[in-house]
Amino acid sequence: MNETKWIAGSDGEAMLDYVADRLTPRHWLLISAAYVRRLWDLLPEGVLRQAVEAVELSDAVPEPERGEWVKKIAAATPAAVGAAELAQRDIVKSADPDSADIENPVLERPTQIAPAFPLFRAASNEAQSSIVAIGAAMTDAAEAVRRLFAEPGEALFDSVREAVNLAAERRLAANQSAANCLKLKQEGDETADRAATAKNRRLEESKALEYVRRFEEGRQGGQDWSAEERRDKAARKQLARVLREIVGNPFKPPRFEPAWRTSTVVELACAIFADRAFDRFPLLADALLDADCDEEQVLRHCRGTELGVKEPPQHIRGCWVVEAALGRWSPLPPPDPSAKPRRRRLEDDYDLGLPPDDDIALA
Repeated sequence: MNETKWIAGSDGEAMLDYVADRLTPRHWLLISAAYVRRLWDLLPEGVLRQAVEAVELSDAVPEPERGEWVKKIAAATPAAVGAAELAQRDIVKSADPDSADIENPVLERPTQIAPAFPLFRAASNEAQSSIVAIGAAMTDAAEAVRRLFAEPGEALFDSVREAVNLAAERRLAANQSAANCLKLKQEGDETADRAATAKNRRLEESKALEYVRRFEEGRQGGQDWSAEERRDKAARKQLARVLREIVGNPFKPPRFEPAWRTSTVVELACAIFADRAFDRFPLLADALLDADCDEEQVLRHCRGTELGVKEPPQHIRGCWVVEAALGRWSPLPPPDPSAKPRRRRLEDDYDLGLPPDDDIALA
């Protein structure tokens, strides 16, 4: 890792390896909370979102409060799962009212020849899978929120990330099943229309069965590694953005003079942090200039014009400039030259059959 790769790179994993042993508990909390926010649109209003906010707004949630939040999350999870399943049921009901019935998802086989029946049955099964998957995704999302209240550190981040990734995968599966349901229902409607005037209804039924067979073969044809690779690349890129936002530049730490913390600067920084009012960063830059700030890194970060950065910053709670303005940020210490290379456990997604305690040294 070097300064150029840190500023312009997109390999968040390599960046994390470079700074992990120097991050503070607050850093780990903020990084973990930012990861959970990937599921923000899945989390319902109420306790689950409030819990994430509580973690972000506190340096460290006291032990008694952690227990209370865990209880609140557990109590709120069944209702959140039920609401997610109900919303997904409404989506698939637009394809076929019967397909959303989890208890009786498939009508009995009609005694007469019904060419479209195999397609409607397949649509029903996909709808049921969609509802089950979104419920599982919500359960995993709630678990990710709950894990935020463990002891801050790298283990917490790994645990949260595992739950978030699983929730994201299951939500993707739910959406894909819903899309499959709609497609199969449409094909069933078209088959029913053709069969109404067809001379050979058995031939139409055979065509429908063949369509379903090919559809299921395609769905079970194996994992789409290219899509998996794209998701992994996007996750690494997002982690890189989060680390740059929270850590800043560990190679050339900027200075922040106490004299720049005027009442206007502190007031703006407090508002940005509390309200996530990231649109006020240009105002913060102006206030810092009025306070005689001449640190280019600080001003450019506020204005989104940092040198060497390919994309404007995606500000989050914990932004190093806001933290510095509030007196809560300090540059990372330099790396320990005598430290041993970090060792990272293989992820379960790529289980090679090794014992649980086997680690692989990073190159």
